[in-house]
Amino acid sequence: MKFIYCIKRPCKLFFLLAFILTKPDVYAQKKLTTIQKGDVITQSIKVKKGVYYFGNNNSLNPVLTIEGDNITIDFNGAVLQGSINIKEPDTFSGVGISIKKGSNVIIKNAIIKGFKVGILAKEVDGLQITGCDLSYNYRQRLKSGRFKEDLSDWMSYHHNDTGQWLRFGAGIYITNCNNAIIHNNTITNGQCGLMMTSSNDAKIYNNNFSFNSAVGIGMYKSNRNVILHNKIDWNVRGYSYGYYYRGQDSGGILAFDNCSDNVYAHNSVTHSGDGFFLWAGQETIDKGTGGCNDNLLYGNDFSYAPTNAVEITFSRNKVIKNKMHGCWHGIWGGFSYNTIIVKNDFGGNLAGISIEHGQDNIIEQNTFTADSLGIELWAIPNRKADFGLMEKKDTRSRDYSILNNYFDKVPVIYSIKNTESVVMANNQYQNFRTKLIDDPLVKDLRYESNATLYDYTPDSLLVKSLLPGIAMQNVAIDSIIPQGKKAIMMNEWGPYNFAYPLLWWTETDKSGVMHFEIKGPKGKWKIKNSSGVTILSESSGTVPSILTVQKNKNTNGGIQIELEYTGEKFVSPFGEIISKGKNYSFGYSDNDLPMNWEVSWFAFDSTNDPIKQPIAFDKLLKSYNPVKTENVISTEYRHLNGKGMPTSKFATLVNTHVNAPKGTYRLGITAGDLVRVYIDGKLVIDSWDQSAIKFDADYHKEAIVNLEGRHDIKIIQAQYGGYGMLSCTIKKVE
Repeated sequence: MKFIYCIKRPCKLFFLLAFILTKPDVYAQKKLTTIQKGDVITQSIKVKKGVYYFGNNNSLNPVLTIEGDNITIDFNGAVLQGSINIKEPDTFSGVGISIKKGSNVIIKNAIIKGFKVGILAKEVDGLQITGCDLSYNYRQRLKSGRFKEDLSDWMSYHHNDTGQWLRFGAGIYITNCNNAIIHNNTITNGQCGLMMTSSNDAKIYNNNFSFNSAVGIGMYKSNRNVILHNKIDWNVRGYSYGYYYRGQDSGGILAFDNCSDNVYAHNSVTHSGDGFFLWAGQETIDKGTGGCNDNLLYGNDFSYAPTNAVEITFSRNKVIKNKMHGCWHGIWGGFSYNTIIVKNDFGGNLAGISIEHGQDNIIEQNTFTADSLGIELWAIPNRKADFGLMEKKDTRSRDYSILNNYFDKVPVIYSIKNTESVVMANNQYQNFRTKLIDDPLVKDLRYESNATLYDYTPDSLLVKSLLPGIAMQNVAIDSIIPQGKKAIMMNEWGPYNFAYPLLWWTETDKSGVMHFEIKGPKGKWKIKNSSGVTILSESSGTVPSILTVQKNKNTNGGIQIELEYTGEKFVSPFGEIISKGKNYSFGYSDNDLPMNWEVSWFAFDSTNDPIKQPIAFDKLLKSYNPVKTENVISTEYRHLNGKGMPTSKFATLVNTHVNAPKGTYRLGITAGDLVRVYIDGKLVIDSWDQSAIKFDADYHKEAIVNLEGRHDIKIIQAQYGGYGMLSCTIKKVE
């Protein structure tokens, strides 16, 4: 084994010191360095190119540690590979590179994958990360499906003072790192791209943080950062075209809890849960102080968000010259004040701008085209001060300037309710149905012929001055990639990235014919195997193409369609490089098992509490005196408490049976608060401890079971409050 002076390997310390004393000139001549697990690097090196396998690490232990000042590590295209179980990214753990206290540390040209966190840096001033690829690291297996969402997929980024965000992993995660420069990096096909906590004055530009299942860039208590010319598209979950649009706290860019004075300019942030998601922080909600203030959003594309293109709440900010098309709301600005909304392009949204309880806001020189509603302003009449900010601040809806906006094909231009002091001037309207919907609580709505417009020239000059002399990448989406919310196609690991062959189910028509699209790089496909279906269309063709099949009657064990692709070189969903001309199998399976779910609900109290009085609780379930029952025939069971159900303190008893072809199955259960699952009387999932549930993901439990033939399944759930969710699926493991 060779030892290099700048790498600390404690187990060989004595030999290393002796080697250094006798051969001091060797190290200066050494050009390329090999690395191994546990190395601590304290001086500059260039790594020998190759693939370094490190395996899974427990917790967040790092493979490599970098310590010190003025260090440059050029990884020279070397690959740091964590777990080799690449098709199970929810099992990835450990950290590729940990950078501890220091200054002026540069990381270049590394490829890091298979870890919970690619690069983890804490208290490093002047950190630079450039030319690195941190794709294919940790991501959760999503439980939400095509037809219904699973509430355990919600994430919640609202708190991170004790590192809560680390549970989601990241390509890059920095804490207390000021003056960082992060550019020309790629982070895709993971869960989170770049996550920043208490890190200020960074320059983040020319990166590609796209096609992740949660967040492109996340910022927490981070100020005066510049985010410029980045590709941050398709960072999304909680969406199924035509069925539900929830977002589940995903977003292209998050700015949470006292993130102020940041500039976000000329980024492409499309097809993400929210394009830009700003939340002022708990301090603001409780005390009315702090906030995410004076941020500038300039010249970005936030289109095709399932929820909001831009969400800016409880704060004051500037939103100038951005594109916001095809979203639920273009801007959602609840409780925003002194906010500038100027020169933006709104189109095809359900609502262009929606602001409740806002004050002193400027809405000028914007274009609205084919939005269902243009501008919506309101306050809830006689709303009680139900949180601290409302107790301490004026939260009336008041004092708006709406000038020189252009509306075309917008059926309803304005909806203004319980709002006072609105000035309108020189707005233009074409092809509308209703100009104004208001109510008697609207006061002092004035139409003027002329008014002074907001001058955004200083903001434009500021953006131009941020990174002078640096060539900026073109962030426009490649023309061969489809756009629009229909182009958000989710699987269990996140959004489809259009780079690999995919058989995508689009619909099943009234005659029971299933329609599929074959997507991916150019090439040829053919049917390799199928079961449970009759092929109706051609059994081979070129990509892109379509495929139609008829599901056979009385099919037990679902259907299976396997295709074989031959064509261009591409990267698989898990990061494998498939060479040109190599055969690649892909397909579609529906291995869900139809079952008859017999469901009963019971109300409990302190006398038969499931935790404190387990014997009495057991007697309650055997009393056959439920408050409600139902039978459901389905391949899965999903329920949220509703009509005829207690709102709290109720138990659910579910009995069913399954006739399963021989195989290995994943039994998944999402339930609050307590749940137990039995198969043939044997306990296979035991989640009967409320203290173990800290996050939304903790509501989901799984068991891998081997099944063949008939098996009886029983579920016991106890709910103290909240959603009352219960979801159970049984799917064959591929």
